[in-house]
Amino acid sequence: MLVSIDKKQLGLALILLGAFPLTSFAIDKKFEIEPAVLAKKYPMPAPAPKQAPAPKAKPAAKASGTVTYKVKRGDFLYRVLAREYGITGDRADAVAHRVKSANHLADIRRLQVGSTLLIPIEAGEHVARQKPRRAVKVAAAKTGRTAPAEAKGHTMMFLRAPTAQQSGAQSAARNPEAVQDAAQVWPQLVPNAPSSKAQLDYLSSAFSLSLDPQRYPVLAAQDGGTILVDADASLPPLVKSLLQEKNQQLSVVSERPDNTRAFYRALLTAARFYSFEEDFLVDFGSDCKVVVQADFKIEKSQDSLLRQDITLLKVPGKRPATPQALVRLLASHGFKLVETPSTAPIITGRPDDSVLYQIPEKDPRGIADALLEALGIRFQADKSIDLYADDNNGVRLEIPVYRYFEKNGKRYVLARFQGDPMGESLTNLLEGKGYQVIPVQDHDDLQSLSDKLLNRLDVAGRYGEQELWSLWEKGYGVRMPGVMLNDAKGGRIFITDRKVDPLVRELAKLNGYRQETR
Repeated sequence: MLVSIDKKQLGLALILLGAFPLTSFAIDKKFEIEPAVLAKKYPMPAPAPKQAPAPKAKPAAKASGTVTYKVKRGDFLYRVLAREYGITGDRADAVAHRVKSANHLADIRRLQVGSTLLIPIEAGEHVARQKPRRAVKVAAAKTGRTAPAEAKGHTMMFLRAPTAQQSGAQSAARNPEAVQDAAQVWPQLVPNAPSSKAQLDYLSSAFSLSLDPQRYPVLAAQDGGTILVDADASLPPLVKSLLQEKNQQLSVVSERPDNTRAFYRALLTAARFYSFEEDFLVDFGSDCKVVVQADFKIEKSQDSLLRQDITLLKVPGKRPATPQALVRLLASHGFKLVETPSTAPIITGRPDDSVLYQIPEKDPRGIADALLEALGIRFQADKSIDLYADDNNGVRLEIPVYRYFEKNGKRYVLARFQGDPMGESLTNLLEGKGYQVIPVQDHDDLQSLSDKLLNRLDVAGRYGEQELWSLWEKGYGVRMPGVMLNDAKGGRIFITDRKVDPLVRELAKLNGYRQETR
């Protein structure tokens, strides 16, 4: 039967259909038909062969050059390079250096919102970004949890922490000492920060996300942001994107912790302190310098230096812990020392390994005696030498010398010759008879006398500023003017004419010096 509908009725029907859209329902999965099964049962005829079109020339690779980027709130240069251009690691360091030069930036950590950056990218550095995908539906794990009312009808995503059985073996392998040390010292760098064991999780109508705090510790940034430590770079890219989308101030550190220095450098960069400096040295004193080395010097704010609020960080290594006397000295000058828990304990050297001689003498003869005693040389005092005693020629010429000793088959004399013609003549006569003459003059001090004596004895060692032990092995050291010698037993002999203060005495004793004053 034919039904006639006039134009007015047809228009009204179309309006009603537009006002009340129909709801479509997906068919249950058990009624779905696999295309592969259908094709096997009812094969389609093969299509007629078509002439293959001529291959098109591939577009040329994009040349290197400079791109522009408009800075948004919360942007950080390294994050922009990774997110927008896929540039990370050493390549990011090289590009960041060029960005700083091209834009005349004083500090790349402080980007002005709304400004346009010129980013020079060389060939091979740019990595094409993947196109954003549509929302991915992930089947929910069977956790026994009930979806919230507002989430019913939506696919839920649960990322559960490892079970207790997994976390024992995996956590030990994926959470090395460097990560644990960083989590322990971090509250000293960022006070009032939440515990690193706090669980990072998000819950919304679309998904539920949680991370195991043992495997992915969470640290606080100086500006209130969050640092997620992904020590073995195992965080899935999708999860990382979800986290950073939910928290614009989240930084993910994926640096390998076995490279301790690089790992802490990445953490401090992510913490967004005002500034930090590597391999920092600070010394106290003038003649007698006490030097402290730190892996990082951290300024938390712009006025940290004025407020004497500087933090020195020492990262794990084989160096011993810093003595408490030095910690107090640093604190009195506005330096807070933070050391990781795995730093080796203080090891006191054997008291007979080395000797520190202090020579307060000003008289050249007393200085000469102290030098000879420090070198372990036995001598005769105030000896008269008869130059022609063995010639039996009836001539007797005696020359008084201050000190006489023999070493390695040679004869040495210390004589008070003042450099006048008479003294030069006597020196020539003594040396003509095989004596090694070391002149001692009234104006001689430890520096001049030690240079003369050691040069005559052919002993390696000169007066100057000496390092009593290796600064880089201990993390602290002492530098003083004096003479440093090595003895036959493998120890060291340090001779100085400067005053040794109590702190230096304490540090020297800790490092195996026996102290003597003449």
